[in-house]
Amino acid sequence: MPFNQEQNPLGLLLSRTYLSYKKKASHLLLDYDITPEQFGVLNNLVSHDGISQKALAELNSKDQTSIGKTLDRLENKKLLTRTVDPSDRRAVLLHLTTKGHELIQQTKPIMQEVDDEINALFTPEQTKQFIAMINQTFEHLSR
Repeated sequence: MPFNQEQNPLGLLLSRTYLSYKKKASHLLLDYDITPEQFGVLNNLVSHDGISQKALAELNSKDQTSIGKTLDRLENKKLLTRTVDPSDRRAVLLHLTTKGHELIQQTKPIMQEVDDEINALFTPEQTKQFIAMINQTFEHLSR
């Protein structure tokens, strides 16, 4: 059911939209035994191999505790490994395993379908504006 701003605050609309997205993505990833959040972490490791746990937490907009629990689950599934940073023994570096790379290759097209479905709702210009507005909102709320 569509909402209007007089009846519902914008934050509620954003939250409901995210929950709908997450529900759809979760359903599509169910056969792969990962969540959308876990997919996001693994997908970021593809382009940031050897990133520190702290930097990955920042990249995923998560706190250290939350990302640590996610990493524990992914490590238990043999999708990533953690190594001690030789230049800073307090830091942990993260690497995708072969199994992790294979899983991303299988699931990335599925997640792209969800994005394509959303993009199909808008013209390219509307999509560009929508992304700009979402980024502006995120930056403002992240201060």
